[in-house]
Amino acid sequence: MTALFHFLFVIIKSYLLALIYTPIVWLLWVLILKVRKKYTGFKWSGIWRVYVIVGLLLIMFSFTYYGNHGLGDDSRIPLGHGEAIEQGDQFAYFTPKGTNKQVHVKAFVLKGDNLCMAVDSGYKVYNLKTKGVVNFSEGQMYDAFAFSYGLPLSLQLQSFSSQYDNYWNGWRFWLLP
Repeated sequence: MTALFHFLFVIIKSYLLALIYTPIVWLLWVLILKVRKKYTGFKWSGIWRVYVIVGLLLIMFSFTYYGNHGLGDDSRIPLGHGEAIEQGDQFAYFTPKGTNKQVHVKAFVLKGDNLCMAVDSGYKVYNLKTKGVVNFSEGQMYDAFAFSYGLPLSLQLQSFSSQYDNYWNGWRFWLLP
């Protein structure tokens, strides 16, 4: 039920954003037509069509890799290279691409292509590009590795909720569905 309400919110927000984007798109379209000498004049039906198309495109974008932030109780942060960290029922997890094994993530930071995570068994550094994993059972071992490679130390790792707020708030909140 929560997912349904969130989906309805995405639709409403997309069409409210379309109210802002439609005049911009319409003006660009008119400029292009005027340059090509094909402009036939102002028509409300043309603006309405642009509004509907822009709203649909925003809804479609909200389900792409970079636009999807989860529906309902599920939350999602894209990391790059097709990978994402997800949270469901206050349980953050990472599922490496090509596997079905979920890794419970307590805290993490993304630095370049390296995902540094505090997990149940200690610490992990997962390279998003090469899909390589380095495991550490103790924080001191991880901190030594992190210091030598310029990665965040164990005390610099952040929770999913703070990372989610940092990623999805700001310009993404105001400009994307």
